[in-house]
Amino acid sequence: MYLKRLEIQGFKSFAKKTTLEFETGITAIVGPNGSGKSNAADCLRWVLGEQSPKLMRGKKSDDVIFAGSDKRGRAGMAEVIATFDNADGKIPVETAEVSIGRRVSRTGESEYLINGQKARLLDIIELVLKSNIGTSRYTVIGQGTIDQMILAGPSEIKNLIDEASGVKTYYIKRDRTLKRLETTAQNLMRAEDLLAELRPRVKSLRRQAKRMEARAQIEVELKQLLFKHLGGQWWQFKSQSDQLVEQIDSLLTERQKLEATMQVHLQEIEKHEQDNQDVLAEYQDLQTKIKVVVDAKNALVEQISLVKGKMTGMQGSGGDAASLEIESHKLGTQISQLKSQLQAAQEQQIASKKIIDEAQAQMVQLQSETEELYNLLQNPQTADWSLVEKALKQFDDIIVRFEQVLDDATDLNTISNAAVELKSAWNQLKTQATKDLVNPGAESQKLQDQIKALNTKKDELQNQLNNWQMDLSKAVMSQEFVTGQLNNLENQKLQVDLELKKAQSGGSENFVKDLVLEEQKIQDKIDQKSQEQQSLEAELQKLYSNENSRKAAIAQEDKEFRDKQAQLSQIRDGESQLQVQKAKADTHLETVTNEIRQQLGDQDLNKISAQKLDASTEQEQEKISQLKRQLELTGGVDDLTIAEYQETEARYTGLEEQVVDLQKSMSDLREVMDELDSHIKTKFTKAFHKINVEFEQYFKLLFNGGRAKLVLVKDKTEVEDIEEQVEDLDDDQDSANLRPEEKIIAKYEKGSINIAGVDIKATPPGKKLSNIQSLSGGERSLTSIALLSSLLTCFPSPFVVLDEVDAALDDANTIRFGQILGKLSHQTQFITITHNRETMAQANIIYGVTMGDDGVSQLLSIKMDQAKAYAK
Repeated sequence: MYLKRLEIQGFKSFAKKTTLEFETGITAIVGPNGSGKSNAADCLRWVLGEQSPKLMRGKKSDDVIFAGSDKRGRAGMAEVIATFDNADGKIPVETAEVSIGRRVSRTGESEYLINGQKARLLDIIELVLKSNIGTSRYTVIGQGTIDQMILAGPSEIKNLIDEASGVKTYYIKRDRTLKRLETTAQNLMRAEDLLAELRPRVKSLRRQAKRMEARAQIEVELKQLLFKHLGGQWWQFKSQSDQLVEQIDSLLTERQKLEATMQVHLQEIEKHEQDNQDVLAEYQDLQTKIKVVVDAKNALVEQISLVKGKMTGMQGSGGDAASLEIESHKLGTQISQLKSQLQAAQEQQIASKKIIDEAQAQMVQLQSETEELYNLLQNPQTADWSLVEKALKQFDDIIVRFEQVLDDATDLNTISNAAVELKSAWNQLKTQATKDLVNPGAESQKLQDQIKALNTKKDELQNQLNNWQMDLSKAVMSQEFVTGQLNNLENQKLQVDLELKKAQSGGSENFVKDLVLEEQKIQDKIDQKSQEQQSLEAELQKLYSNENSRKAAIAQEDKEFRDKQAQLSQIRDGESQLQVQKAKADTHLETVTNEIRQQLGDQDLNKISAQKLDASTEQEQEKISQLKRQLELTGGVDDLTIAEYQETEARYTGLEEQVVDLQKSMSDLREVMDELDSHIKTKFTKAFHKINVEFEQYFKLLFNGGRAKLVLVKDKTEVEDIEEQVEDLDDDQDSANLRPEEKIIAKYEKGSINIAGVDIKATPPGKKLSNIQSLSGGERSLTSIALLSSLLTCFPSPFVVLDEVDAALDDANTIRFGQILGKLSHQTQFITITHNRETMAQANIIYGVTMGDDGVSQLLSIKMDQAKAYAK
């Protein structure tokens, strides 16, 4: 794993998007002071999660964003993306390349990225630790801070060793486990305190519970008897309620059918009323047309009166041809009118006679059927209801045929209306008879009353037919009288015509002929208008007839609706009575149910409802009373005491289980802590001795002699055995009151090992120095480089950034430093920011950083292998 690419945009002086490509080995970044080359180290520290503005050489977080210059505006955001080669899989991400990004804007928004996906800072830190990249103090060594590695103190040097060797991870796990151990200890002590508080109360409640055991056997027997007794009552009321429900449902079904039938009657009434409304417009239209025809006919009558007046004015004493011709014309007109009346009367007489004959035949059959039906219904209890049903059907057919006969006579309004009333009476009879077929004799008197009403209507119809026959006889006599008049007029016309021929022998006037011709034309128009009037009046009469039929139908539908409404009212009354009975049964059932719940419980209630039980005997009921008296003598049971006992016992048992679980957790966590302490001690010891050996060698190499070593700094409270330390705590006055759990926590809070830090003892050749503070600046830098080299040799880091760490070295030491970098570059990637040529000579790639007038850093790069080949 190594750093492959660094993409910078808007970070400090790198305003433009800048990409630095890296390879394994050594990469040098060079440039004049102030060109921004150290910003490359800052951006790498920043992208790996550094939060301190001071280490970033700023005061606040947005100081890392390009601030702008005289020739270029400031940037709105800063973004850095570091891409690592992960071919060896050391980074726990399943990709060949892993990119870590960080972005911040001037509005304060900040986000972290892993492979382009948003992540948390914690995710970045965990990824860095798991990849052994290290932290800012170890991976990125800033300008002028190389000697701070040894000047920071023994504790910081120990931290460097912990991070390099991987012991830091165990410390993090140990801190988490210690927190869990402290929490568990607190919970355990709290649970033990609660147990101690509950223990006396539990003992007292247990003694009271034993006294209640004597009641158990009596209560069991009583419960069994109550189960049967209350179960029998429950089923008694349940059966009553179910039967009432069935009866109510039956009435409900019947009521719904009646309501549906009533709705049909209402719809029919509405339909007939709507038809009447629709016909009203047609009726008004016909009346308007008749008025127009009558007005036109009256106008024509006035015209013909004028013509006749002219004829009268021309008529003389009677001997001239004009007067005779006019007289002949008048007689001809009267003869024509009488012939028309005679022909119409004859046709009406024939039609009326045919209708009356057919109606009388139907009346005879109707009379026969009515008498037969009446005889059958005289004694409904013994009547043959199959014959009644047959008679009803025949009667219905007769009514239909009779109505058809009467409908053909459009001018017999009285007879038609009587037929409609007859049919209405028949429908009432049929409805009542049909009911009696289902329940014979239930309403026989009402049925007989309706038969009488039917006979009354029939008699009225017979009287109407008799009256019409009398009118027909009068019409025959009138016809004979009209025939006589017609014969007299024809004789008079013959005489006038003879005289007219004699008078015309001497010549006649054409003016009379024109008047006669004009009169004839007007008369023809009057006859035409009369026919139109008769046709319209016939249509109007038909509308009257249809309207009467609809009114009769509405009356019939309304009567049937009221009958159904009366039946519905009876059903509703029956429903109400059943509902009252059911409410009483349900009330008793609910009372028994509540008693079962109180004395037996819901579980027994479910058993009772699942299995039908018979009523208990008197002996069993007496036994129940005896057992209840025994319970009263035994003593009452305090339900609150029982509930408190059950609750307290359950809580006490739960706390005991909780204490056992917490003690086991304490034991498990102590094992984990001991194991972690063992790993930390073993691993740190091995790492310390290994780094100490390498540190001595690198120190001699860099100083060309001398002596140096790492020394462990013990804790002030050092004791040889931690267990003895805990025993000493027991003897101490302040710790005398510590509980065992607190002593265990105190033991582990002392630390895994009794080492406070690591000090450096360094003596350059030819000198005698007592401490590291006495070294010169260059000597401290060399010592720090020796420590860094020993760390990288023993525990190689994937990459290290060195920002002018060789600034304080002379030429000879620079050469040695370069040799060390060359040796370590086979296992660690180095990115050096330097002015030193010897360091540059070790680099494989050199980036040159310059800065223009706009304050923006720019890069130039060169690969040394390619440059050497090009130079040759």
